[in-house]
Amino acid sequence: MNLPCMDAGRKIRTSLCWMALVFFVPLAWSGELVFVSHALLPSVRELAQQTAERSGKTVRIALTDEALNAATTDAVILVGPQALAQWQGVENIPAIAVFVSREVVRQSRTELASAVYLEPPLLRQLELAKNIIGTDYPFGVLVADNEQWQSLGIKNQHLLVPYFTADYPSLNYALQDLLKTSPALIGIYDPQLYSSANIKNILITAYRHNKPLIGPSSAYIKAGAMATTYSDISDIAARLSDIVSTGLRSGQWPAADYNPYFKVKYNQQVARSLNLLLPDADQLAERLAAQEKAQ
Repeated sequence: MNLPCMDAGRKIRTSLCWMALVFFVPLAWSGELVFVSHALLPSVRELAQQTAERSGKTVRIALTDEALNAATTDAVILVGPQALAQWQGVENIPAIAVFVSREVVRQSRTELASAVYLEPPLLRQLELAKNIIGTDYPFGVLVADNEQWQSLGIKNQHLLVPYFTADYPSLNYALQDLLKTSPALIGIYDPQLYSSANIKNILITAYRHNKPLIGPSSAYIKAGAMATTYSDISDIAARLSDIVSTGLRSGQWPAADYNPYFKVKYNQQVARSLNLLLPDADQLAERLAAQEKAQ
C-alpha cells in the first residue's frame, strides 16, 4: 500500500498550499493606517475608528511631529490642512488627505497618493437646486474673479453664471445684480467670501429678494442657508476605505476627487418662509448619487 509515500505526498502538498497562501497575501496589507493630525480631536478618533471597521485595517493616530516607520505603515491619512501643510513625506508611504478643500490640495506642494475633498462639487449643488426649485433657469454663483472660476473646473455649463466680485464696487453690488435674475444663490466653498463678516449680509439680501442660498456647506444651514449636500464622517470613512482597498491591492491610487458618498441637509424654517416644499432628503440624495454614477 506504500503508506509512507502517501503520507509524504500529503505533507508536501500541504506545505505547498501554505506556501501559496503566504505568497499571495499582499505585503501592503501587513501594516497599519496612521491618521496624522495637528491635535487629538474627537472627530479624528471617530474617523479612524469607522475606517478601521469598514476596511478591516489596524489604525492609530499620530501627531504631525511624530516620526513614522515605513516598515509598519501602509498609508498615512493627513487629516486637515494643518497636517497636509506640515507633512514632509516619508519614502514608500502613500499619503491621503481628508478634510481639505479642492483649492488647498491644488495649491499644496505635498505629493499625495489621493485626497477626498471637503466640499461638495458645484455641479452637485446645481442639481440640488434644480430638484428643489424645479427650474432650468440659470443660477448665479458669486466668485472672486475669473481665475477662481476657472480653478473650479466648470466647463460648458450654461446653467451656472459666475458673478465676479472683483468687477463690482463691493460684494453687495455683485449680489444685488445676481439676485435680479437668478432663482437662487449657489454658494461655493470659499471661507473668505462666505466669512462670518459677510454671511449675514448675504443671507439678508437674498431673502429680501425672496431667493434662497444653496450651500456652500452644512455649516451654513444653521446660519440660514436653505439646503446643501455634504459628507459626514461616515461618508468620509466609506470613501477612505475604498481608496485604501484599491491603492493597497493594485498599487493604483484613485485620483483626488469629491466624495461620491453624501447626504442632503435642509433648513425647513427657511424653506417655509420662502413657500418652498422640499423633497425627502434621503431620497433626493440617492437620486443625485445615481445621476452622478450614470454620467
